[in-house]
Amino acid sequence: MKKNFQLISIATLLTFSLTAQDVLVVDGGSIFVANNGLITVKGGVVNQNAGTIDNSGDIRVTGDWTNNGGNTMLVNNSQGTVVLDGANQSIKGSDITDFHNLTLAGGSSIKTMELNTNVANVLDLGDEELQTNDNTIFVNNPSPSSIVWNTGFVNSDSLGGYLARATNSTSEYLFPVGSDLLTDVYRPVTLKPASSNANIYGVRLSDEDPNLDNSGTSAAGATGPFPTANKGAQIKKVNEDFYYNIHRLTGTDAVEVQVDFFNSDGNFQTLAQWNGSSSQWEKRDFIYSPSTAGSAFNSPDINLTKSVVNDFNTDVFALAEIEFEIKVPGGLSPNADNYNDNFVIENLEFFPENELVIFNRWGDIVYEATPYLNDWHGQVNGKMILAGEDVVNGTYFYVLKLDPNNESDIYKGSLELRRK
Repeated sequence: MKKNFQLISIATLLTFSLTAQDVLVVDGGSIFVANNGLITVKGGVVNQNAGTIDNSGDIRVTGDWTNNGGNTMLVNNSQGTVVLDGANQSIKGSDITDFHNLTLAGGSSIKTMELNTNVANVLDLGDEELQTNDNTIFVNNPSPSSIVWNTGFVNSDSLGGYLARATNSTSEYLFPVGSDLLTDVYRPVTLKPASSNANIYGVRLSDEDPNLDNSGTSAAGATGPFPTANKGAQIKKVNEDFYYNIHRLTGTDAVEVQVDFFNSDGNFQTLAQWNGSSSQWEKRDFIYSPSTAGSAFNSPDINLTKSVVNDFNTDVFALAEIEFEIKVPGGLSPNADNYNDNFVIENLEFFPENELVIFNRWGDIVYEATPYLNDWHGQVNGKMILAGEDVVNGTYFYVLKLDPNNESDIYKGSLELRRK
């Protein structure tokens, strides 16, 4: 059964609710939902023949949202909320809907977009997955707080799909992109524009191997696949579990880019960018540091940050492992002269799960750390009577494991400790 509202106005929904079963069809008419009013549709909503909804209250829908009206359906000078509150729902039709506030609910469901969608004010992801496919969800409110979520996230399974945000400040704009195919779900991106000019930036997380993704065309014109074997200088490995599209859709400002990920993703130290002209991945100089993203993104371990990104000729980025040498010093002189006071292993910061054990000549452990943070200055922390005391001058031996699960990444050797 369909509930049709045709060529009528409803302006008295201030203190009570209206419930419609199966499908609410707006067929060339107008619906007015007053402030504090509520329409509950236990089914879908269909707009056709230039129907409109002027919503200052709430419209709660358990089925699909379909706009075939030849217009944007919702009159966005009325600041109401549409709540998609079903199991799995679609936003579809021949025409783009302009939502004012869009809230996703239903309990860890999937909301699928079959065309681009606009949100003028706040997008609340709740606990749901918003699957954009090859479409873009535009959040046009430039406030950094215009997207909220609990455990929800945005995923785009096809090239050309994005979560897009308008910006007009130098604040940090968070993009809660993720995939339930990945452990810990989130692989968030944070963008910080260089100025307060108006820009729109889009982010996509692809949970597909870049070697296999030929799902479409990105906003920058990139078409897959993107073979990880095609690597430029200094790149040892490109992540094959997921990658990003990061693009400036409108505007001219450079942007600071930060991506956060987990140790379990692999030993990656930078981002690589696909060069469409040379058909290869090229190293970009991102700074590696511990993540500060926190529990909002399931507490990732590492972030990679580049303060100025202004090259969007191709918008394809992936975590990359770079070629470098672990350099273990031959000794240290911990005499507080600020020179060679600590046992500093060059490039060790790129192996956050390392283990270091230092022995004396009798085989006693004088120091051990997991991870080692380049901070040993000659004191005992091993299982010895003199724990906490300075070790004596002499020759010591070390075993360094870069990855405890990889027996091939082990360094062994000796070092000299001299305080004078």
